Amino acid sequence: MTKKLASAKWIIVLVAVVCLVGGIMVSAQDDGLTVSYMESGTYNLSAEQLAGEFESANGIPVEVVAFPWAVLRQNNTNDLISGTGLYDVMSGGYYLADVYDFFIPLTSYIESSNFGDGIIPGLMDPGSSEWYNGEQIGIPYGVDAYGLIVNNALLEEAGVTPEFANWEEFLAACETIEAALEGVACFSHSTGNPEQIGAFFFSGYDGNYVNADGAYQLDVEQAVAAASLLPELWTHLPENGAALSFEEAHQVFMDGDAAMTVTWPSFIAQTLDAPDSGMAGNWSQVAFPGPAFPWLSLWQQFIPASATNPDAAWQWASTFAGEERAMTNYTDYGINSIWLSTYEDEELAAQHAHQWPEMLDGFSRAKNPPLSGEAQDFLTNTLVQVATGQLTAEEGIAQVNDAWATIPVPAPLLEAATLAGMRAE
Repeated sequence: MTKKLASAKWIIVLVAVVCLVGGIMVSAQDDGLTVSYMESGTYNLSAEQLAGEFESANGIPVEVVAFPWAVLRQNNTNDLISGTGLYDVMSGGYYLADVYDFFIPLTSYIESSNFGDGIIPGLMDPGSSEWYNGEQIGIPYGVDAYGLIVNNALLEEAGVTPEFANWEEFLAACETIEAALEGVACFSHSTGNPEQIGAFFFSGYDGNYVNADGAYQLDVEQAVAAASLLPELWTHLPENGAALSFEEAHQVFMDGDAAMTVTWPSFIAQTLDAPDSGMAGNWSQVAFPGPAFPWLSLWQQFIPASATNPDAAWQWASTFAGEERAMTNYTDYGINSIWLSTYEDEELAAQHAHQWPEMLDGFSRAKNPPLSGEAQDFLTNTLVQVATGQLTAEEGIAQVNDAWATIPVPAPLLEAATLAGMRAE
């Protein structure tokens, strides 16, 4: 462990202790489970609904706690490093690689219950699901890939066919759209969430993230080219659109004030399809621009070593992620299923012909960058400065590479970078 990482972990421990003394944290339930999810109006609501059914069926009470993405990530990390033992099941993903050693292996549970038979191919493999020391430590329950959603009527009126091989072609379409549709912005996006700018960079940057020596480093020429597009893209946001929440960005699109929206489709698809949305039958998901990959969101559940009843924790995690729950998660909460059987339902497939073909293609193209939370945060915060004109693309990428030189690559992510072709030879 580097001195920097060790110091950072002791700081987190100190913060956690201070919070504990101050009464902010509470102890985990002695007679049940406490489980953490992202507060999104999807994952957390489904978990809350399932909690009552789970207790009735198994006699195990479940407390669901939910936080915004950044807070969830920090709370999970604090709990693990401080040893507080607040959560019995945690939601997260690849950005928790620094603390993988705090989770128990799930391989024996997976094998004994045959969990995974029927899941979309690849989602349980290293590089998608999370593995550590040859053991699977996370199981997926919700999959998404960043998507481009369009207002069919507005694009038809503007004479634009939504087929964009890259962001340069998207920008050219923006000029056409805004010239043809007075008062309509090209697209909306949750610009108020700085980490979300990664969607544009990860798809536009087709270079390495790790150098041949195993250290974080971007290919300068390609990274500058991708970052240079951000200020141009930001000029096509709605008026006062540089600090939108997901809800605000989606509402702008639904109100017809933006012709397209760049977002996680699971956050909006169910709302758009509602009969009273004004958008039902008038929207489509189209291929996400390249040349690289759409950002993958593969939510997973982990069981900390501090869990007092790991068998009960597995029972909850596998129930919430299970095939029987998948249809409810999709139809009632808009959580994209990890199970093939959901998409093989003929009636549902017909209802979602405007989305599912491109959505499933996005799943097959999507990847995660092999970045730790610290490395990703520095990248995305810097990219926001580039997009808003505070830094040039050249200055921003230089700052990222300088900072990344001091950030170690966690062993699981080094392996993932190598397997995914994101490490220089």
